Amino acid sequence: MSSKSTLAILFGGRSVEHEVSILTGYQVIEAADINKYDIRPVYLSRDNVWFTGRQLASLDFFRQDVPPLNQLSRVYPAPDAARGKLALIECEPPALRRAKVWTIDCVLPATHGAFVEDGCLQGLLELANVPYVGSNVAGSTIGMDKLITKSILKSAGLPCLPYEAVYLDEWQKQPAKTLQCILTAFDFPLMVKPAALGSSIAISRADNPDGLSAALDLALRFCPRALVEPALRRARDINCSVIDGDPPIPSILEQPVRQNDLLTFDEKYRGGSKGKVKGKSGSGMAAQQRLIPAPLDEATTKYIQDLAVRTFTTSQAGGVARIDFLIKANANANDNDNDNVGEWSIYINEINNIPGSLSFYLWEAMGKSFRELIDRLVERAYEVHRRRNRITYNLEVNLLAPK
Repeated sequence: MSSKSTLAILFGGRSVEHEVSILTGYQVIEAADINKYDIRPVYLSRDNVWFTGRQLASLDFFRQDVPPLNQLSRVYPAPDAARGKLALIECEPPALRRAKVWTIDCVLPATHGAFVEDGCLQGLLELANVPYVGSNVAGSTIGMDKLITKSILKSAGLPCLPYEAVYLDEWQKQPAKTLQCILTAFDFPLMVKPAALGSSIAISRADNPDGLSAALDLALRFCPRALVEPALRRARDINCSVIDGDPPIPSILEQPVRQNDLLTFDEKYRGGSKGKVKGKSGSGMAAQQRLIPAPLDEATTKYIQDLAVRTFTTSQAGGVARIDFLIKANANANDNDNDNVGEWSIYINEINNIPGSLSFYLWEAMGKSFRELIDRLVERAYEVHRRRNRITYNLEVNLLAPK
């Protein structure tokens, strides 16, 4: 009998980031140590139907114009909380007696976006009482929703840009009033973002009222809430990864290279060759051009790393996450809501939970391989699971006893 644990790598899902998730999934599949884990790829289709099968061994399956899902085996997740396992039942109903059952010891979600990164999937895994990599339900929800993130970080005294929230209903009913509220609060240029979406999808810069209207229309097509904030001219992106631990540990800093005020989807996923992932998994985030380490002085670097750890813990993040910052020269600062270190004003932009960024390239720059990072994340998943199971969840009060 094999002593290896079964590690399910989940990818895909009902999300506009579906293909990004497939790339992330295969990066993890190729990097994971097959001597330690029995790797089971699990694909979630665009309507969240779960599949497994030997065809998923290669990304080539998805490079076909229409991937033949009928060649895969459909599986049904079945929580087995008493044993702390997740069962995957392979069958086509109603032939349940001929079902094949796969037992999963640990889950690594490589899923991006709605229903899979926002706490929904994590809720299923909590019901199963199975160890899983990454943030819990609360941390996943906080990290996915930019409005919630900013509210929590600001309440903790952490530096964020000022913002306005826009809701689809109010935009449809009172567009003129909505625009007036925004323009009373801010001057152009502005950034408009869907509140709960990643990969720079549907994010726009607005330089005038017509552009702002178009940007809100776009953002609210993908999410019923949008965030509007100032667009910092000549600002730099700085990112720092944090890995969960006692205490959490920050990574080296990076500066992504972008051509304009907005780091686009194409620059993230179809960029230059620096840091490109080897193998068949495609480039993913590693295609983006970046400077590692970021060209900052030691004091500023340490300050940003400390902010990253505080953001990680305040957001209840777990596993590994990447915290993105915007920094600009103090001489050009145009508001009073900032945090100053030396010559820089520094703002927390967002947090990217697993799998929004496994950030393996930052840890590789510190001497930790992608394979070692996965091992640490799986170990931490078991640690967190053991701690969670030491909590009392049942209370015997005998309310139903006959009188």
